[in-house]
Amino acid sequence: METILEVNGVTKDFSPAFSLSGLLSSGLRRPSATRALDGLSLTLTKGSTLGILGPNGAGKTTLLKIISTLILPDKGSVKVNGQILGENDERIKASVGLATSGERSFYWRLSGRQNLDFFAAMYSLGKKQAAERIKELLELFGVTYQDKRFDSYSTGMQQKFALMRALIHDPEILLLDEPTKSLDYASSLELRNFIKDVLVKKHGKTVIFTTHHMDEAIDFGGIFMILHEGKLFAYGTLEELRAETNLPTASLGEIFVRLTGGAK
Repeated sequence: METILEVNGVTKDFSPAFSLSGLLSSGLRRPSATRALDGLSLTLTKGSTLGILGPNGAGKTTLLKIISTLILPDKGSVKVNGQILGENDERIKASVGLATSGERSFYWRLSGRQNLDFFAAMYSLGKKQAAERIKELLELFGVTYQDKRFDSYSTGMQQKFALMRALIHDPEILLLDEPTKSLDYASSLELRNFIKDVLVKKHGKTVIFTTHHMDEAIDFGGIFMILHEGKLFAYGTLEELRAETNLPTASLGEIFVRLTGGAK
């Protein structure tokens, strides 16, 4: 299988925002930085589904932002689809689509179609190419409400458009940050099935998603990565994680608790 992602020794620190009152209260000592990722390494092959599991603050979103070129690591290296982060970022952007929950980058007074037209232009798609691609995506997602104002859409509808935006330039890798957050059970199940059956199985996309819900992760299947306080605690299929922890019948949640001490 061809490798599509290589992360080697990635470390990322975030310094707290500077404020004079905070500096004075700390005795003129600048607050220490927070380490979001700590020497993280992993390799992923094309067509895989990777679930990044961990509590809030584990470093899940930071990793997706690094892969999508939004931020750079302080240490280590990343190669996406053969391109080196920090050297070939425009080529990486062409290979990656990022969809986040609670999407706020849409223009709420425009229709769904108008938003997609705008994002297609951002990826330098010509008018004809954009129209064909948008038509294809609307049919793929079964959307018929594309000409209504975006602020009239339900959370589930907005999530569909967030996915369409991520797919507008037909990337090979889809990055999903808590894709079913705020969705009801039925909408969540529908979206997960669509990602598994259509995007992965039918269209061969590589999907990397974050979640702290173990049942959701198991439903997606594939490879699991357990992150805690920026460190990689485990990486592999469920059977591989069971073997690693010597828990042959354990659930993913039980493995997570064993490895992280029950972090929430």
